Amino acid sequence: MKTKFILFIITFIFSFNTHSQNNNFEVQKSIYDKAKSYNDPNVAISALYNMIAIQPENILLKDSLMREYLAISQWAPSYMISREILGAQPNNNFALEVSCVALQNLGLKQEALNEYESLYLKTDRVDVLYTISFLQFELGNFNESITNLDILISNTQTEEMTVSVSKDQNSRQEIAIRAQLYYLKGLIYIEKDNGLLAKDAINKALEIAPDFQNAINKLNTL
Repeated sequence: MKTKFILFIITFIFSFNTHSQNNNFEVQKSIYDKAKSYNDPNVAISALYNMIAIQPENILLKDSLMREYLAISQWAPSYMISREILGAQPNNNFALEVSCVALQNLGLKQEALNEYESLYLKTDRVDVLYTISFLQFELGNFNESITNLDILISNTQTEEMTVSVSKDQNSRQEIAIRAQLYYLKGLIYIEKDNGLLAKDAINKALEIAPDFQNAINKLNTL
């Protein structure tokens, strides 16, 4: 009898705790849903942390938390959570892309380049290769950057693509991505002290986008 009574107490306590946790989870979920409807990211993030404390293995909750931090440009926690998700789901390409973007915005260009290269191997995406080319240019990996820029120029997918670039300190302009690719080649040739190839590349950029302000300004300096 004593053993049965002890087992009953243990079962009761376990059931009570489980019921209490379930109730608490639903309360936090209700808070999260309401915070989302009110566009209050801070409360939404707090509710998600409370839900994760109750269900620490729930990847979907961590994914939601990562997205909340990403939406408000909190790069450090975005990166940390993305790596935790990738530890459990190595083929989660969205988490890998968040890791790339976070590292880039944290100014960790070499680390970001490494991550983008991993993402490109998994996705073969043109926009990812463009970012790789740009990072290689910024890091001084000029030959690798030119190789990738030429791959992009020869890819028919880039024929209809556009990209937003800075026009001056206060405005941006949308141009054909191929103009930007040639412009980047021109910048690389300037760094390599090859003025003729630089002019040729920038003129090709202007043939595609005659109002490309950055290219116009740069050509005037050559």
